[in-house]
Amino acid sequence: MRWEKPVEHDWRAPSARGLVSPDDGGRPVVVVVLLVPPVSLSTLGTIVDPFAEANRLGGRRFYDLRLVSVDGAPVSLSGGGRIAVEGALPLVLHCHALFVASDFHVPGAEEESILAQLARIARSGAAFCGNRGGTGWLAQAGLLEDRRVAVHWEEMAFYRERHPALVHCASLYEIDRERLTASSNQAMMDMILYLVAQQIAPSLADDIARQFGLDRIRPGHEKQAVPATSRISQHPPKLNEALLVMEANLEEPLTSDEIADCVGISRRQLERLFKQNLDILPSKYYQVLRLERARQLIVRTQQSIVQIGLSCGFSSGSHFATAYRAHFGVTPREDRARATLSNNISGHGATVVPPIPPTEPSC
Repeated sequence: MRWEKPVEHDWRAPSARGLVSPDDGGRPVVVVVLLVPPVSLSTLGTIVDPFAEANRLGGRRFYDLRLVSVDGAPVSLSGGGRIAVEGALPLVLHCHALFVASDFHVPGAEEESILAQLARIARSGAAFCGNRGGTGWLAQAGLLEDRRVAVHWEEMAFYRERHPALVHCASLYEIDRERLTASSNQAMMDMILYLVAQQIAPSLADDIARQFGLDRIRPGHEKQAVPATSRISQHPPKLNEALLVMEANLEEPLTSDEIADCVGISRRQLERLFKQNLDILPSKYYQVLRLERARQLIVRTQQSIVQIGLSCGFSSGSHFATAYRAHFGVTPREDRARATLSNNISGHGATVVPPIPPTEPSC
């Protein structure tokens, strides 16, 4: 089976028409999902289920989902069972978006063929989406260079070493032109719901979220929740202790001398440990830690900005705002407004994703 070219549409461009209502005319967005083992049902479900629910709840086939494998054969799922597909990757001529569903990037005998086919489809202008293993395949194909890429915190060191040309981000998901990446399965669902809101209607995305028991659709710029023990486990024991002391004293920050005393070393030894292992001074690391905590409270709660600053160890509102802007590039108030807009998915203003393609191609 060969698929016809879909209606011409630039996945990257802001919509000139705004959001498309569920009863608007038009052909569906063609979404190809490539299954590359190892792949689990949960990984596949977080891609397919939101699009399928959009079609069901919207009462129209907004998305034309097509599952493919490398050779067209059924794919064995990592949790057991097999799933049939519609065709082989080489038969995909054109699509609006191609999602790579894979739990881990495990190169094998078919690697060269997969990379060549991804590069071929990229020349047609398709958008590419992946998370974790899928992102690994896209990076290996050279499709993510010089793009912001959401990388799971466990794999950050690997990506920095293996793919230095990527802009590695610890955010939930990133949409950088026609490249979309998510840091986890749950983040993938958040990202797809964001797309549904932008391409069809925010109300439909909210309905889908409720179907899956989600209380909100998280914005992409939120940081991944990284356990302190996971962040520091690879470091020397004394540095680990110092980092845990910092984690436990965000509201009333300790001085570097006090931290050094807590772990039983001198201040100079503490600074040496930070420079050798983290390439940063303890005081700077401590401030970044407090700012990251403050940002979580800014975007996730309605607590007053001044109170958040004080609770994260900043002596005044002005000091907090200055440090926040220097680190994140926006003020706390601007960041909260942006987060509120994303959470509500109001659909106003420019967007980096397209509406459902019109019935007739435009010139």
